[in-house]
Amino acid sequence: MDRVAILGFGSSGQRFLELVKRWNPNAEVLVYSSRKLASDGLNATTRLRDVTAFEPEIAVVCGSATDRLAMIAVLPPSLRGVLIEKPLATDPELAQKVLQLLAGTTTVAQVGYNLRFSPSLIDFRRRLAGGELGSVCSVRAETGQFLPNWRPDRDYRYTVSAQAALGGGVLLELSHEIDYLQWLFGKIEWVSAVVRRQSELEIDVEDTAHLTLGFVVSGEGKQLVGQVNLDFLRHDSTRSVTAVCSDGSLRWDGVAGRVEALKGGQSSWETVFSDEIAPSTHDLQWEAFISAVRGSRSPGATVSDGLSVLQVVSAARLSSDGGGTKTSVFAGSAEQ
Repeated sequence: MDRVAILGFGSSGQRFLELVKRWNPNAEVLVYSSRKLASDGLNATTRLRDVTAFEPEIAVVCGSATDRLAMIAVLPPSLRGVLIEKPLATDPELAQKVLQLLAGTTTVAQVGYNLRFSPSLIDFRRRLAGGELGSVCSVRAETGQFLPNWRPDRDYRYTVSAQAALGGGVLLELSHEIDYLQWLFGKIEWVSAVVRRQSELEIDVEDTAHLTLGFVVSGEGKQLVGQVNLDFLRHDSTRSVTAVCSDGSLRWDGVAGRVEALKGGQSSWETVFSDEIAPSTHDLQWEAFISAVRGSRSPGATVSDGLSVLQVVSAARLSSDGGGTKTSVFAGSAEQ
């Protein structure tokens, strides 16, 4: 697997190039970018047809979400594996077309929801599954960071995050939250949402989303309901999930990389896991992807998982347009 194509060469594509070089310094790499790149020894092209002719064994699809379909369409049928940066597309219809392109091939496809590889989030999931603090009664998740601080070396107004035409906005840019909430608690059945631009940031996308989520009813006949708040506004960067359980509460702090527990009868939180010295989730994701291509494990987030996230995003937009109406994820229509 020494022929690798990287399609899209923004910050994500550059990070993947570094990962590839560390993984296999002898790999032959072709970089596709819609803009002409300075050579500096880089094998690059601005023509998608060159990617087909290169016949890569592995491909990484980055760039804006609006370009995913066109990039995947030029990949050869002989491709062994493709890692598609999140989100899979901008809407469920385009995501379905991605599925159709990959259907019938032997290509191992994984979507880049790298937070699934966070050791602390994995530990959080294990404790929940083991019923360490009893059954989960409700869920609260919150993620926010001031958009101009995301990429300090770039003008935020011209980033993917800030532009609707490139698939920006908090729902798509922070769709990690929807993915890992489903990974932790099961599929989301309905959404009630308020999605809007609240700030004076120079963007044409939503900077705030408040979602109430109804998960598929459990075998016990109870429906877990959760809330997630997403924004581009917080100056105190945060990423957390709290599971309120029958015997206490369990909290994941994604910024600090730790899991905290508060058992019934206690008055303070206790750190029960920390991943301060763990490799980055991007490194762990890449290792898992390569293992999946080699057949030694299943992919992380699958293309179907990526589609499921977009179905939730679409339902959230429909709900918000309808004044926060409870909206089915599967039917894509507001409940009466």
